[in-house]
Amino acid sequence: MSPESPEIILKEGQLLSGFLIRKITTLPDMHCVAYEAEHEKSGAQLIHLHTDDRENMFAIGFRTPPPDNTGLPHILEHTVFCGSNKYPVKDPFIELLKTSLATFLNAMTYPDRTIYPCASMNEKDFYNLVSVYCDSVFSPILSEMHFKQEGHHLDFSSQGDINSSLIIKGVVYNEMKGAYSDLDGTIEKEQCRHLLPDNAYGHDYGGDPDFIPELTYNRFKNYHRIYYHPSNSLIFLFGNLETEKHCRYLDRNFLSDFDRSSINTGISVQKRWDAVQYATVHYPVGSSEDTKNKTAILLTYLANESTDIIRTLARRILSDYLIGNAGSPLRKALIDSNLGEELTSSGYTYDIRDTYFTVGLKGTDACNLQEIIEIVNSTCRNIIAQGMNKKKLDATFHRFEILAREIKSAYPLRLMDRVFSSWSAGSNPLLWVNLNPYLEKIRNLYEKQSGFFEDQLKELIPENRHCSIITFVPDPELNAKTEQLSRRKMEETKNTLTSDQLNRITDEAAELNHMQTSPNTPGALETLPRLLLSDVPRDPSTLNTTISESAGRPMLYTDMFSNGLTYVTLSVDLSGLPEDLLPYLPVFTACMRKTGAGSRDFAEMAEWEAEYSGGISAWLSSDGRYDNPLLVKPALFISAKSLDRNLEKMLSILEDRLLSCDLNDTKRIENILLQERVQARSSVINSGSINAVEYASRYINENCRINEILNGITQVRFIDKLADEFSNNKQNIISKFFEIHRFLLDRQRITLSILGEPSSRKTVEKWFFDLDIGAGSEGEKREDHFLSKTHKKSQCLDGIAVASDVSFVAVSFPIAGYSDPASPALTLLKSRLWLGYLWDEIRVKKGAYGCFVYHDFLKGIYSISSFRDPFIRETIETYKGIFSYINDKMDLSDHAVSQAIIGTIKNLDEPVRPGQAVNIALIRYLAGLGFKEKKAFRNRLLSLTGEDIRKTASDILRPGLEKASICVLSSREKLEAANRELSEPLFVQDLW
Repeated sequence: MSPESPEIILKEGQLLSGFLIRKITTLPDMHCVAYEAEHEKSGAQLIHLHTDDRENMFAIGFRTPPPDNTGLPHILEHTVFCGSNKYPVKDPFIELLKTSLATFLNAMTYPDRTIYPCASMNEKDFYNLVSVYCDSVFSPILSEMHFKQEGHHLDFSSQGDINSSLIIKGVVYNEMKGAYSDLDGTIEKEQCRHLLPDNAYGHDYGGDPDFIPELTYNRFKNYHRIYYHPSNSLIFLFGNLETEKHCRYLDRNFLSDFDRSSINTGISVQKRWDAVQYATVHYPVGSSEDTKNKTAILLTYLANESTDIIRTLARRILSDYLIGNAGSPLRKALIDSNLGEELTSSGYTYDIRDTYFTVGLKGTDACNLQEIIEIVNSTCRNIIAQGMNKKKLDATFHRFEILAREIKSAYPLRLMDRVFSSWSAGSNPLLWVNLNPYLEKIRNLYEKQSGFFEDQLKELIPENRHCSIITFVPDPELNAKTEQLSRRKMEETKNTLTSDQLNRITDEAAELNHMQTSPNTPGALETLPRLLLSDVPRDPSTLNTTISESAGRPMLYTDMFSNGLTYVTLSVDLSGLPEDLLPYLPVFTACMRKTGAGSRDFAEMAEWEAEYSGGISAWLSSDGRYDNPLLVKPALFISAKSLDRNLEKMLSILEDRLLSCDLNDTKRIENILLQERVQARSSVINSGSINAVEYASRYINENCRINEILNGITQVRFIDKLADEFSNNKQNIISKFFEIHRFLLDRQRITLSILGEPSSRKTVEKWFFDLDIGAGSEGEKREDHFLSKTHKKSQCLDGIAVASDVSFVAVSFPIAGYSDPASPALTLLKSRLWLGYLWDEIRVKKGAYGCFVYHDFLKGIYSISSFRDPFIRETIETYKGIFSYINDKMDLSDHAVSQAIIGTIKNLDEPVRPGQAVNIALIRYLAGLGFKEKKAFRNRLLSLTGEDIRKTASDILRPGLEKASICVLSSREKLEAANRELSEPLFVQDLW
């Protein structure tokens, strides 16, 4: 049943608990009412998207233009969550993660704003979160010690030893060192610095590690005093709680204490250039890495201010037209040129005031610079001369219609981002959540004004002299030179310090360490608002899924409001696929989605897909069942979506992709392979933690081995080798793809999941019944082919040398499945270790950006991984101390355990949106996980005792950690240095 928009119960001009209702807008496509209001006393701005959604979100944002490259707004974002006047605990953010039912809890720094969002489906919990968030931003403690912890401070490599090397520590400092350890991070750092050098957008809002140490505590405090005032605040609310209740709560508890203040958050206008500017920037690659075809060339054009709504939306549409899919003219021209392997992250950036358009190529050489520039200019000139293709434009408008309708995962967060992207720039806050009226205006302009889009394109690219062209050159020696320069700088700094100053550094480090190691007092913890176990739902959340059959195969239908879209996902059982074909699967899957099919070439297919669907995606995994993770069940998942009116055409597209993908187009396949290689290379450090976990886990069991081959470092290496060999070995490679394709064309391998209207279900069911696909060998059921075995190999200790200033340190060991009696305790320990011991030791004390614990039931592994970590040996030693911490220091009192249960159970009850639900229903079915099994798990979790947790730690975690496999991704220098200290050295190998 379709939800209705809430009744409008307020009036424009009404005064509501100190808030003046300025504007009321009905948003029928979203089934909500938007209330815009202003708090008269404090000047706070508020918008509430009132809907019937149970997930309520609160977000408070501040315009925070960065004054320099020290990362001041970013460090402040971290530090406001280090305790406040009302809640004087060391880290209330972490305490809330441990003990609340929050569905979202975080903070984010953007180029011109900082936002603090939280969400919950429990009203009591929601206002608990709002209370802590508001006190944190308006009344933080902001001690100098917390500034040093989150920002930067000096210490010695051997703590307390003034004869050891002087070093810089800090959470943000290490985060940003990691952020700029690869090409994509370097591009992000340099792009706006070169395009907008004269205003705040040219500054590194995250913080440049070379400049972060220049930030002083006094400047830091003063920045908060000026910018974190309600007069500079923008408050976003979403959900089914009443607007009046929100206004009353905020006025009484926070805003009524403040008077209006005049705050200048303006960002100066960048002077337009008379000529294109060129630059060359070096980025790090591995010391032994070949630099051929690893240059990137980036063209960035300054566009308009985002407050110019028509231009902004027109250029979003224009960007999609130019590069939105494989058939888009500018994307196709650049890829077909064979001057590079893949586009850089390209498109129109509109979520800050000064918008810009970016396009470029990765996997190229510097000598191709002028040719790439000419392709961009000549392609755009040809489009202007010949006129825009109406069919392609219609496909772009179709894409925006889906964008306006689709209810995606993290839906309130996505809406929040859309609101703030225009609101913080001083534009209409509803612009990007109420697209259809503006799209209609653009359509009218396009139809009535000859050359409307052509004029926009002419102004944006061929006639735009404010263009920054940067050549990013790989440098195998850059990391070593940077490290050497840093050491020399630290040595020089140390030589200027007196013995008293050196001792003061050790004293301050000891003081910081004391603060970090001292637990919160019981009195401080009691200030935080808490839930009780009685506030937790006793039953697990469920999906309304029915199971039937179509053409003899299981068909799942999930009944959920999807706002006019239908979602279809197919699971293709890969059991029995020959071993030698496994590593070819990811590239084959990309070819299946990106080549031509049926009677259409790849460009025509891309356009057809854009015109009638929301896209087709695919992924690969190998999982067991909920009761046995050792059952080997590799599968290919293929997912598609469309507006209901286009469902039949979308199914035709999906059918062509499945049955008749063009595997003879070797030129196109080579281009796809090169693109996949670029993306794989980028993923090594961007996904460093999960890559380390998968590599460490690869010999735990057969599912883990297959997953690593399909998705891990092994796959990155395989794609790189395949791309190098393709021109000389194409027939053999293509033959592998044909073998895979023939293997997949078997109805008995397919399980189908659908979400949409009942009429859509009938359409999909008929399509699948009529699908001209084989029935397999004598119609046998593929479930009979599942294998059950473990991989026998001793503990692995691996170090993989990559171009990174920081490390990713992972350990992994086997555990039992979901149905095992110990699983609820392991799940609870996952949350408590991540947000307790590991957070304190690895992030807070040692300055790593993050640390994660993974408990994968279906693969039967328990893993820990650090993220952007300055240490290796120390982190491994920290992991080894987990059991001692649980046994000797973890609070396992009844009260502490009940709070831990609450913090754990929220992960079982996360909101599920339509695109997720169609896949979750399918995965649960394949895993044999139903309501009965989830209820049994939940009951065991709710009844856990401290003794259960101790026993699980003793019986499972302790022996697991003692024999855990290890994988570290880091620079060769750091790996070799760690090996000189480790009792069990790592086997170090280069990535390439």
